[in-house]
Amino acid sequence: IEAVLDCQTDLIAAIDAQDAGAIVRASEALAAAVTQLRNVETWPSDPLAAERLRGALRQNQAAAIRINLMAHWTRQNIDRLAELRTMKAHKNLYK
Repeated sequence: IEAVLDCQTDLIAAIDAQDAGAIVRASEALAAAVTQLRNVETWPSDPLAAERLRGALRQNQAAAIRINLMAHWTRQNIDRLAELRTMKAHKNLYK
């Protein structure tokens, strides 16, 4: 659980910093930590541990929302750049 929490914190920090390399590294580390956590047969019987696991899953969802938002913004920027290039090409044709 601790490894997942640490990896999620690192991923969120990388996303907030918009550091592509750090996002890739943190994503890979998180995937490895989640894979190990998925291999656990049952939820912890300790209520505190179970709540920490629920917290890790909520934090994971928050990171996913940030990633989806960044992907949306990136798509918008790419579309806008393509639009600007098209406008520039048309202007050059009519000179």
